[in-house]
Amino acid sequence: MATYRTFTTLGDFGPWVSKLILDLPCEVRADEVSPATFNVFCTRRETADGSVVMRTEKGADHATPSQGYAEVLAAYPCTEEGAPLPESAHVALEMGEVRVNKRIEGSVMQSRFLVNDYRVTQLAELPGKDAPVSGLVFDECAGDVCPALDGWHEDVQAKAVDDIRLGYGYYEPSFSPFTMSWNEKPQPAPEKAALIVWLHGAGEGGNETGRAYQGNRVTALSQRQIQRYFGGSAWVLVPQCPTFWMDNGKDQLGHVNESIYVRPLKALIDEFVAAHADQVDTSRIIIGGLSNGGFMTVRMCLDYPDFFAAGIPVCAPFFVENQTPENVARIARTPLWFVHSKGDELVDPRETSLPLYARLREAGAEVHMTYFDHVEDLTGVYHEPDGRPLRTFNHGVWVHIYNDFCRTDLDGRSVIVNGEPVGAWEWAATKRREA
Repeated sequence: MATYRTFTTLGDFGPWVSKLILDLPCEVRADEVSPATFNVFCTRRETADGSVVMRTEKGADHATPSQGYAEVLAAYPCTEEGAPLPESAHVALEMGEVRVNKRIEGSVMQSRFLVNDYRVTQLAELPGKDAPVSGLVFDECAGDVCPALDGWHEDVQAKAVDDIRLGYGYYEPSFSPFTMSWNEKPQPAPEKAALIVWLHGAGEGGNETGRAYQGNRVTALSQRQIQRYFGGSAWVLVPQCPTFWMDNGKDQLGHVNESIYVRPLKALIDEFVAAHADQVDTSRIIIGGLSNGGFMTVRMCLDYPDFFAAGIPVCAPFFVENQTPENVARIARTPLWFVHSKGDELVDPRETSLPLYARLREAGAEVHMTYFDHVEDLTGVYHEPDGRPLRTFNHGVWVHIYNDFCRTDLDGRSVIVNGEPVGAWEWAATKRREA
């Protein structure tokens, strides 16, 4: 039985299988394989019971099996991890970011991991060492390769608080010398590093910890683009709540802006800091989150106003009726950078972040807000059929915080630190909580 490995890419729209790495019985050269050498069929299955995922596609009136052929875009000899080689007994098949290759199914309210079950059939003969090789069928997965997960781990809160124990993912920085640019000498790594606490949205709650930091590319916080602002070393802690951060014990998605997870979350942060006390800079704990997690970011700054160095609430549903003078005064003690989009379909900024931003400014707080007119791809990767940047739903503004595109205040002007314009992450990296 021939085997393959999947190569997972964590993109703006979730994880997807971008390559299959085939284990061949012979070595091949680059000119001996092409996209026409193999075809790929994928069936997406439920993790729980292996059943075929049924999905109602846009415009359809009934559900159909989520399966089909995945186009092979490129084929080449490679290492076991998928890097190109002139000759090898492994071959990589590159594929597109299409539905059958997606590793998560669901919506902004609830999602789940799936099993991508591939069957790769050899179509063209390969010249073997002693005789031609043909008829290979690769239908057993031998594992996954995902470079974006390097340094990431999972654990569970050791001690329950209010009968709640939170699972969490976390990134452990390397603490190695870091160079900002090619022409600079490496800077020594700090003895203690900042901690970024990132809170997922409604769709990533539950009991699959990996979804909390893979579902919306939270792993961008462990990549060089953002890590460099923190001197190359920043811890990232991503807790997962079983339901929704907005769950107050009676209503899971109400407007009261209270949460049963406040005390358990704070206890988890304290537990994590204590476990890494010699390597976490407690004056540089940054909290942020998207949507449901954006609410929880504001809530934690309200309940622990002297703990966090800064907060980044993204499309946060902290409603105007709860923006009392007392609450605003407590929230104002933490520097905040809001991110939202006009026309947000789920969280109206006119009822949430816009009035809170205004009230915090009136209270003399250090507060900024990047406000997008709409949400479209700014990376140059995704396009509409006519070539324009892909327009997505306006609630999904978190793609811009992960890509480090939040760089202006509400008035459209740059935020200036030490005489230079900065974005949200570079700004957050400069913040320190006084002892």
